[in-house]
Amino acid sequence: MSDQIHQSKFDNIVNPKTIKRGIFYFVTITIVALTGIFFYTNTGKTLEVWSQLDWRYGLFCFVFVFNDLWLGGLRNHIFAKEFNPGIPSMVAMKANVANIFLGAVTPSQTGGGVAHWYVFWKNGLKTPDFIILSFINFVSTIIFFLASGYWAMNILQDKVPEGMVAGLAKYSFSVFATIGTLIVVSLIFPRVIGLFLDKLGHLIKRVSEPKGEKLIAFGKKTEKTMQDYQQQTIGLFKRKPWLIVMSFVITVFLYLNKYALAYFIVLAFGLKVDFWTVIALQSVVHLLLYFAPSPGGSGIAEVSHSALMSNVIPAKYLAAFALIQRSIMILIPALLGAFVIIKTMNQEKL
Repeated sequence: MSDQIHQSKFDNIVNPKTIKRGIFYFVTITIVALTGIFFYTNTGKTLEVWSQLDWRYGLFCFVFVFNDLWLGGLRNHIFAKEFNPGIPSMVAMKANVANIFLGAVTPSQTGGGVAHWYVFWKNGLKTPDFIILSFINFVSTIIFFLASGYWAMNILQDKVPEGMVAGLAKYSFSVFATIGTLIVVSLIFPRVIGLFLDKLGHLIKRVSEPKGEKLIAFGKKTEKTMQDYQQQTIGLFKRKPWLIVMSFVITVFLYLNKYALAYFIVLAFGLKVDFWTVIALQSVVHLLLYFAPSPGGSGIAEVSHSALMSNVIPAKYLAAFALIQRSIMILIPALLGAFVIIKTMNQEKL
């Protein structure tokens, strides 16, 4: 596919109007959610809460920002340099923050993957190679979420009262278990997926022939795509088996870093909580946010953080906690990502 077509596709998805609208929705929903949390917790002790903040812990939290950006970039760079030797690690970090920015301003974070691809593509990585590295890292993420979700459910059933938390954990786990099963079946038995969609398409043809034909064509394309992924993944595993393992290991540290940030924010307020309970609660939050429909998970993130963390910290801290957590993990990286996207769009190569 030519550079002009790639650029045209990107411009159709990412344009000033789309970005401005996404920023508006993200900011508006976030403000409404935080305001709602503030009034729901019925606290007039905002100044007292902020005066308790130990800024030494606050400054230390920026270490987590660096770790998040570095690990997120490293997870992609280990593959990118295999496909395109000599590609700088900084490109992977820039692609990572671009992903965070566009993910924050598009529904269901759909723009994140586009931004991720765009920065890599502008720096010489071929689209099929990007798809492979993204696919492998996505599989690593699914496996990690399944493992952490199962662990979180076991931890929380003893330390947090039954109810919403347990329900959310089970729901999130079931979603990822379903997705994980579909990926495994698709990757190992791509023909099964093709046959299923083909038969379903023929059934739908009895009601609507155009829709049935589209589904049959989609099934053939999906089967071919999954066969390509299968062959390329197997080939990569045979050549560099340690890369697959490294993808999962880096994924583990990437998300543990995100989870641990919450614990240090709580410490910054001078509160004492159980470390592993906080990690388990954050595991559930991130399970919920991965497929959140709002831009950047706005609204859902603030509410879920507050609802789940209310099991371990007093209500008066919830709004401040949600604001700090979101600012550190989303706002700062997103601002860097906005700069990267603007710079990438305005010049041929970074």
